[in-house]
Amino acid sequence: MRTLLYILAAPILLAACASTPAGEETPRGVAKYADDPRLGEEVDRICFASSIDSFGNNTRDTLTVREGRDHYLIEVMGVCTNLDDAMRIGLDSTGSCLRDMDAIIVSTQIMGGRDGSPFDTQRCTVKSIHKWNPDAEKADVEESSSAPQED
Repeated sequence: MRTLLYILAAPILLAACASTPAGEETPRGVAKYADDPRLGEEVDRICFASSIDSFGNNTRDTLTVREGRDHYLIEVMGVCTNLDDAMRIGLDSTGSCLRDMDAIIVSTQIMGGRDGSPFDTQRCTVKSIHKWNPDAEKADVEESSSAPQED
């Protein structure tokens, strides 16, 4: 019986090992946007951080925010597991500007309260801030569609 269990488990374990190519790691953080036309230059702060009025494009290590007419991509240190499913965020900065090493407080609940799990809220440290142009992607697509087609 034990031998049969080993025989059945061996292909599953081998398949799990073969699913990830050796030495090939998917880019994380800002690196995954390296060729993205929306990614702009790195900035050292977002001033008037209290006027940030929306966020989106969440992944486990990045999010975009809008402050007035400006958009930014914020990368956090390590992995912020709640960021991917965030329903609301808060900013914990040392002044009126958000900088690297400040924090983003992420919650997976819409409403606050004691009903949820203590793991619903997470503090994520800001690693870097970049300008973000959400319209650059649209402009890039429009340019390629308006280019003359060769027959």
